[in-house]
Amino acid sequence: MALQHLEIQHLRNIEQTKLEFSPSVNLIIGPNASGKTSLLEAISLICQGRSFRTTRIDQLIQHQQNGMLLVAHHEQDNEKQIIGLARENRKTRVKINGQAISKTTELAGRIPLFILIPESHELLDSGPKMRRQYLDWGVFHVEHQYLDIWKQYHRILRQRNNALRRNRTKQEIQAWDLPLIEKAELLHRFRQDYIDELSPVLAKYGEQLIDENPQFAYQPGWEKKDGSLDLAGQLSEGFSQDQERGFTRLGPHRADIKIKISGKAVQTVFSRGQQKLLICAMTLAQLKLQPVDSILLVDDLPAELDPQRRAILMNALKETGAQVFVTATEPDLIELSGWSEPKMFHVKHGSFQDVV
Repeated sequence: MALQHLEIQHLRNIEQTKLEFSPSVNLIIGPNASGKTSLLEAISLICQGRSFRTTRIDQLIQHQQNGMLLVAHHEQDNEKQIIGLARENRKTRVKINGQAISKTTELAGRIPLFILIPESHELLDSGPKMRRQYLDWGVFHVEHQYLDIWKQYHRILRQRNNALRRNRTKQEIQAWDLPLIEKAELLHRFRQDYIDELSPVLAKYGEQLIDENPQFAYQPGWEKKDGSLDLAGQLSEGFSQDQERGFTRLGPHRADIKIKISGKAVQTVFSRGQQKLLICAMTLAQLKLQPVDSILLVDDLPAELDPQRRAILMNALKETGAQVFVTATEPDLIELSGWSEPKMFHVKHGSFQDVV
């Protein structure tokens, strides 16, 4: 799998460019605010239908322009695809091989994309929502029915919460419990199976990148009592509390992953550089479990890493077999020896040049 060609028009400070990529590693060099991250953002948009920097897609349109256009040539299993995405007049249009698709989210299932950016440390520092997203993104790519079940669960959850807020009768509220529990148990099983698969792969990358064995402590969103995860019983016991608060307190929507080193929370024992490498290990472990090759975006890889750790990380990226895009301010900060067909681009004021 590889993103072979990308045409960009009027995205942030990139007025117009056409780029041909290496199937292995692509290094984007340039000063800060030159357009390096904007290129990664364009790749994210064409692969996922969304940016990793903003939820407001119109913010990506270049100043004083009415719209933007992306056209990508992508190959998977010897099958070539042309993907086009246009944004104009607050409307997004996406076509694959000339056929319109109704939802930009359909792109995410076609090209597995993983992203490492300076803000990725929030995976450890912020609340459980980001860690649930990390978990769900991984399961989504290996279990095709997962997304539908996830949507069904959250639809039922909204109905139950709406009934709680409107002070409906106990019978009306609990009518949602059985379908909620059914989907909850499916989500939990998928997540637990995925964690079981992911953990040994994470251990391998942990040893490689940080000389440690990180452990996941998965919390499904309700307690284990007497050796059993009885969601039905706990929903029944906690019904009055749900009524008081006006929402469902238990279920997969409250799940979390605690990440520990030798039984201690990583935030208490790891430096910022070590935390960055841990997040890299977590991302590479997910990538390694994908049934097809993936694309990996790494923004500002050298930040907080010494030369030895940068070299170790680059070697780990190479071994994944993914198509990699890396940004840095100077070329000598990234070691490309051993990579097959590496490419380097220099960017300044949104203009890109191949570096021979």
